Amino acid sequence: MPAGKGRALAQVLRAEGLVERSGRGVWTLTQEGVTFSAATAAKPVTRATAERALAQLLDRVRRVDQDPYFLAKVTRLVLFGSMLKPEVQRLSDVDLAVELAPKEADYEHAQVLNRQRAEELASRGHQFRSFLEVEHCWHRETFQFLKGRSRVIALADYAAEKSFVLAVPHRVLIGTPEQIPAEKPATPVPWLRRRRPRRVPF
Repeated sequence: MPAGKGRALAQVLRAEGLVERSGRGVWTLTQEGVTFSAATAAKPVTRATAERALAQLLDRVRRVDQDPYFLAKVTRLVLFGSMLKPEVQRLSDVDLAVELAPKEADYEHAQVLNRQRAEELASRGHQFRSFLEVEHCWHRETFQFLKGRSRVIALADYAAEKSFVLAVPHRVLIGTPEQIPAEKPATPVPWLRRRRPRRVPF
């Protein structure tokens, strides 16, 4: 984007209801913005095709949990979106959010296993673009396997999209249902009356 065009773009996105100001020079996605960012131009599929893709994903979930090769396990899987509307027979995709956790309970040992896996993948030609990709290798590898290169499955990270997923109609397929945590009311700050300094007439 050419220099100086960012402000105009932000104003257009704001006018469309896709972003909102959350601080000085800071913008965040609205619920409409999150929905739009997940949209796809792919052709709609039948409900039968969507249900078959969901069944295949659940098979991959079982494999992840049972196969010791994977360093992560699925702790929560949530279905949301048009799949929950029985009247919709042509779907753009199947929207799901997955939560992953390390299988190894010991943090330091889990880190060792992750580094070994990253080295193994690097020796096979995989290129990591950043240090963070190496650190989250255990999560990324499992997430990509679950996605399965399916154009029908739209898989989101539950930890990142939790507030959005819980705010829309959804169904928990695996794990414990959660509620959106209630916001704590702001604690009023008591007003302290300052004493007038001595020998000051005002």
